Amino acid sequence: MSLNREDYLLVIWEFLESFGSITEKEIADRLKISPPTAHEYLQKLTESKLIIKNRGDIKFTPEGHEQASALVRMHRISEVFAYRFLEIPWEDTHASVMELEHLFKGERGDKLFKNLGYPSTCPHGNPTDPLKPEQEMAVAFAPEDRYILKRISFEEKNLLKALAAYSCLPGTEVDLIKDGTNLILSTENGEIRIPENLSLSVRLSRIP
Repeated sequence: MSLNREDYLLVIWEFLESFGSITEKEIADRLKISPPTAHEYLQKLTESKLIIKNRGDIKFTPEGHEQASALVRMHRISEVFAYRFLEIPWEDTHASVMELEHLFKGERGDKLFKNLGYPSTCPHGNPTDPLKPEQEMAVAFAPEDRYILKRISFEEKNLLKALAAYSCLPGTEVDLIKDGTNLILSTENGEIRIPENLSLSVRLSRIP
């Protein structure tokens, strides 16, 4: 896959939304490129005034945030299309639209959104309006209780595959169990251990 500006902006958004911070190494690992390659392209984003780097801390500028939010919206709408009509497995939709999403911009994207019935979320529960405030708690901070699985903000394939294996999709009622450092979502189909490094990205909501 040939990487471009949008791929970098999407990854930066993923990490900042899920974990609050991101490093060059994390960008390189997520995009499966070398750290020097990531560093070189991030310099271009800095020069284009889309990001600010300060002692390893990477943040969006207002312009970068605006461009990234539009991209994230289209990425999530494209995931809905891939999941519903291309029958891409739930855990693979994120990677499958990394190039497809570039085709749906502007009027094309708006028409796709309309024809999909204006979906409010992607298959992983993330809002198609990425600026919409969410009422939720991360697994890392939520107390033991019964919840609804709301979304998985960092779409990591192994975690998605584990959740799908137990039919634990957004909207599923789960019991959160904390056993020492183990974070477990218990469902009627079994228990899923949430890796500690991804526990901030698994979001829960209270049962109404």
